Amino acid sequence: MQKVLILGCFLATFAPLPASTLQQLSLNDMIRLSTAIIHGKAQQTVSSYSGSIIYTHYKVQVSETLKGPAASQLDIAVPGGAASRFQQTFAGSPTLGPGQDYVLFLWTGKSGLTQIIGLSQGLFVVSTNPAGQLMVMRAPSSERMVNTSGQPVTDSAMQMLLNDLRSLIQTTIGGGK
Repeated sequence: MQKVLILGCFLATFAPLPASTLQQLSLNDMIRLSTAIIHGKAQQTVSSYSGSIIYTHYKVQVSETLKGPAASQLDIAVPGGAASRFQQTFAGSPTLGPGQDYVLFLWTGKSGLTQIIGLSQGLFVVSTNPAGQLMVMRAPSSERMVNTSGQPVTDSAMQMLLNDLRSLIQTTIGGGK
């Protein structure tokens, strides 16, 4: 009996867990649902517990607020990280590179934690194209994703001029005015 119990614990420990499923969000969905959209550079990180979940906290120096209250710096919490010799990972959680320029679609909940909406879906890298224009882009998510009806879908990459994104945000939050 003890051998069966030990074998069961061993198998439970090393058996793969089911992956998370993300709901696919359109760019307009993210604009509407975000409490803030910012353009800024990622800075230092620190990981800590909030309840039983480890979050990696990124300090982001805000260069432009596209939606929401203006701020010069924000603390962005991303689920997953390492704290107190423990590590947690969450499917779809992005990693921000120090010094990298981003546009972030953010949501602040009742807990006060500001998070990236849709996990990796709400993180856009900012770069300059050959014509010297700022571009925002994100790779497709490799995580399992469903649409609003619960049907499996495949995510696709997004890329556009930052100026076009600014216009889309203003049109969407302004009701098309």
